Amino acid sequence: MVTREQLFLIGARQAHLSFKSNASRLSSRVILFLFVPSEALREERLQEIFGTEAQKSWIVSDNSQLEKVVTERNDTAMRLEAAEVQLSREANKKRLESSSGQHNGSTSDNGNSATSQVLNQSRPKHKSTPVVGNKLDTIEWGRKTLPDLQKRVQAEREAAREPSKPEESAVFVAFSSPAAAQRAYLQVRFHRIVSKVAPDRFIGVQPKEALWNNLTLTPPNRISRASFATVLVVATILFWAIPIGIVGAISNINYLTDKVKFLQFLNKLPPSVIGLISGLLPPLAISTLVSYVPKIFRCRYPECIHTNSLTHVRYC
Repeated sequence: MVTREQLFLIGARQAHLSFKSNASRLSSRVILFLFVPSEALREERLQEIFGTEAQKSWIVSDNSQLEKVVTERNDTAMRLEAAEVQLSREANKKRLESSSGQHNGSTSDNGNSATSQVLNQSRPKHKSTPVVGNKLDTIEWGRKTLPDLQKRVQAEREAAREPSKPEESAVFVAFSSPAAAQRAYLQVRFHRIVSKVAPDRFIGVQPKEALWNNLTLTPPNRISRASFATVLVVATILFWAIPIGIVGAISNINYLTDKVKFLQFLNKLPPSVIGLISGLLPPLAISTLVSYVPKIFRCRYPECIHTNSLTHVRYC
């Protein structure tokens, strides 16, 4: 049965790779190489390193600083927008309250006074640092900070456009056909020692399946993260055996009441209630506990996700 399932999986994988809609995509003939040394990153040595069927390469650059500044700019813009909307709502609310008490139809003075009252008393504020920071006017702070962040973003973008020669990086290499990519995938390898511990090349990678922040990690960093994540996964599984064991004990109420004296009152319950507790409660509790395991792993170990069931690839 195992052999039959393996043969079926091999056939399904080959059918998926050779299917017209998949074989015509650029990603089907592109390989992602990790830990590539500087001499293999040069365009003039593309075919010498990766074979005569290699057509083009794209070096993965480290844009972590640019992404950090862009994220900070976007967060500041969203905070400024929320503060201005809040201020507008408060001003409009004050204007409506003041105009409702007037019957002469003149509301402009009331609206102006209400707006000025809000501007002086109810302007959104926040602390520069949590708990111990100084209070700052959110709108004034945002209008002063946002232009500076935009200048930093432009400077980082200009720096990213300049050609750099990293000592070691990841690179996407496009080949002439999926068959050529498969041959290169089996033949070309960097860092013989590292490749035995961590995956060093992937084929058929689509942009949505790649974790771009992790592509520029160094081999020691990648191996240490993978090892640490594995240890935490094992520890979580062992810890999860405790509540599972407790739920399993609930299914045998007679044994539980004999061992735990203060639970003997359960023997006085009607048989229907005992059957409901021992028959329905354990499966429901186990299904609830098990449903939280994938959520914990996705939240705690995001560097090891995106598994393709047909190509058996983890793009970490």
